[in-house]
Amino acid sequence: MMDKITALAAPPGNSLTDAPGKWAWEQPPQFPNPDDAIDHAIEMLESGPVKEDMTKLMLAGITVEELVEQMAFKGFMEGAFTPDVAEIIKPALGIALVDIALQAGFEPQMFIETDTIKGEVDDATFFSIVKDRNPQLYFDMNEKLNEEARMQDTEESMTTVKYPDQPAAAGSFLDAKEGVQ
Repeated sequence: MMDKITALAAPPGNSLTDAPGKWAWEQPPQFPNPDDAIDHAIEMLESGPVKEDMTKLMLAGITVEELVEQMAFKGFMEGAFTPDVAEIIKPALGIALVDIALQAGFEPQMFIETDTIKGEVDDATFFSIVKDRNPQLYFDMNEKLNEEARMQDTEESMTTVKYPDQPAAAGSFLDAKEGVQ
């Protein structure tokens, strides 16, 4: 379903009428030279809270590849460097992150495992990925499936109530023969 255009929404093409230079990436980059960009990024990585956060993320299973992608994108969005410089510095950022992990005493996961995903993603693969990457969503989905199964079992037990076989009472009209009064 398409979103409705509200009275306060900007019309399509409005961004083309904005004053140029409004966003950080529309300005000249802070570090046009890849060497300077690498030095800046590594300096930021080695500062206390950022280093601790990156260590925790890698320890939690976030891959070096994902972190490098996010760092490069964020640097571009903030106007630190251009997209081509971001691509050039990715290997150096990856090496710096691996070094941080090794100093912390563990070997990080380097890349997203793509060999498990071939063609269509079946339900088992989907649940495996969700369980690893988003445990809360996995838990919520599991609870919903269990609730539906419980409700189905309850409905089935209500429709298939079995009554114990009761013998007919002696002298009952059911025992009477036809024509006998």
